[in-house]
Amino acid sequence: TVVACDKLDNPKPISPQVEAPENPQLESNRVELKRGVYIGLTLQPWQAQSEEQTQLLRDLFEGLTAYDQEGQIVPGIAESWQTKDNKTWIFTLREGLRWSNGEPLVAQDMMLSWQALSQSNSPLRSYLAYLNLKNAKGVLEKNEPFDSLGIYAENDRTLRIELDKPTPYLPEMLAHISLVPQYHDPDSLVVNGAYILESENAKGIHLAKNPYYWQKNNVAFERVEYLPFVASKLAEFDVVIDVPEVHSDLQHFPQLCEYFYEFNLKDSKVAKADVRKAIASLISVTNIVNNEIPAAIPSSYFLPKAMLNEQDSRWEPVFAEQLLAQNKIDERHPLHLNVLYDDAPLHVNIAQRLVGQLTQSDMLRVDAQPVNWQTLQMKRQKGDFQVIRSGWCADFNHPMAFLSLFYSKSPDNKNGYANAEYDQLFEQALKSLNEKERSEIYLKLSEKIQQENLALPLFQYTTPVYVSPSIMGTKKNPVGVIYSKDLWRKVEN
Repeated sequence: TVVACDKLDNPKPISPQVEAPENPQLESNRVELKRGVYIGLTLQPWQAQSEEQTQLLRDLFEGLTAYDQEGQIVPGIAESWQTKDNKTWIFTLREGLRWSNGEPLVAQDMMLSWQALSQSNSPLRSYLAYLNLKNAKGVLEKNEPFDSLGIYAENDRTLRIELDKPTPYLPEMLAHISLVPQYHDPDSLVVNGAYILESENAKGIHLAKNPYYWQKNNVAFERVEYLPFVASKLAEFDVVIDVPEVHSDLQHFPQLCEYFYEFNLKDSKVAKADVRKAIASLISVTNIVNNEIPAAIPSSYFLPKAMLNEQDSRWEPVFAEQLLAQNKIDERHPLHLNVLYDDAPLHVNIAQRLVGQLTQSDMLRVDAQPVNWQTLQMKRQKGDFQVIRSGWCADFNHPMAFLSLFYSKSPDNKNGYANAEYDQLFEQALKSLNEKERSEIYLKLSEKIQQENLALPLFQYTTPVYVSPSIMGTKKNPVGVIYSKDLWRKVEN
C-alpha cells in the first residue's frame, strides 16, 4: 500500500541495499553499467523535462527523501523527520554529508537551493507553491522577498520547513528532482549523489562513483555510461527506459498516470449518479485496452492499482436500462450525450470503441466530437463539456495526488463536484497525525468516487523498460525510478 512515511519518532529506515558481490572480478561488465538514452540529457535538475532526463539526475543528486526499489519513500540526505501538526516539519540531515568536492553539505545549502529555485526562470519553480510551502506564492510572484520562503536552516543538520496548510504527504513530495540541493557555484558541477560526472562527449555521458557519497560502500558499479540508444543493439545495454518498440524482454512499469473520461457534474443530464452508473456499466475497459493499448493496465478504478490497498472490484449486476428508465430516459426519450476527445489517432480509436459500446443501448444517442488538443484543454478549463477525454499524472506517489481532483476547493477540480462529506473527509486526512486513520480515509474517498461514478476510468499507463537479464536490483515500481546505485550484476556460473 502507498501511505505517508512520516512515523513521528521512528522514521522508516533506509531500504536494505544489496552490497557488491564479494571479491568482484575486475571485468568491465562487473564495474560498468550501460544505460541507453535517445533524447537530449541535461545536467541541471531545474531543466528536467522528461523521466529519462530525471534518471540521470537521480544518479548525480539526492534530495531530503528518495525512493526505494518499490517506489516507496525512504530517507535520502535527511535521516529522519517529524511533525506535530503536518504544517511545521523538522528534518534532520545525516551526519558527515559532503559534496563531491569534499566540502560539507549542510542544511543551509538546502535552504539556499530552494531560494535560488524560487528566483530562477525554471518551469519547475512552481513546485514550491505546489508543496504548500509558506509564502511560496508571494515569493514566486515577486511580491515577497525570497528569504521569506518557508524553509529555514536552524543549524548545520536541522532544517525547518513551514507550510501554509497541513500536508501529511510532504515527505513523498520532497523526492521531486527540482528540490535536490544545488552547489553555490553554478559554473562547476559539484553534486551529492552516488555518482559524479567523469566526462561528456558525443558518445554520451560518463559517470564515476562518488567517493564522498554517504552510502558509497553499497554502490556496486564503479562507472555508469549513458549512451545513445540504437534499437538494433538493445542487448548491448543494461537498462533502457521507455523503449520505443516491441521487444520480448520488456517489462512494463506502471505509471502514476490515469486515462479517463470526465463528466461535467454541472450538466443536468449527467448530474445524477444513477445515470453515470448506467453509462459506466455499458463500458468494457478490458475490451478497449486489449484492442488499442495492450500494455496498459485496464481499470475501472480512478486510483492507480498500487494505491488501492488490495481493494478489489466488487462486481455487482447493473441494469443500465432500468436505471435510465427510473430517470425518465427511454427509447422515445433517449439521453443525448456529447463526447469530446482529441483528434490524435490513439484517442480517436479509443473514443470510437467507447462510443460503439454506449450506442448499443437504444436509450442513448451519442454525438462524438473530435477536436484538437488546444481546443480540448480550453473547453475543459471553461467547463464547456458534457463528457470529455481526460487524464492525470501525479508528481508524487500518494493517493492524495489523485483524490484532490474531487475536492471542491482544489484548482484541479474541473468537473464541478462539490460534496460536503467528501470535503470533510479530505480535510480530516490532511490534519490527521495517525497513518492508519489517514489510510482508512483514503479508502473511503476512493470508494466514494467509485460509488458515485465521478469519472469513467479506462486504464493506467505503463512505461516499457528493458533491463538486461544479468542486472539485479530492479522491481516494477509505480514511479518508474531505477537508480544506478541500487543495481548490481549477478555472477555468471
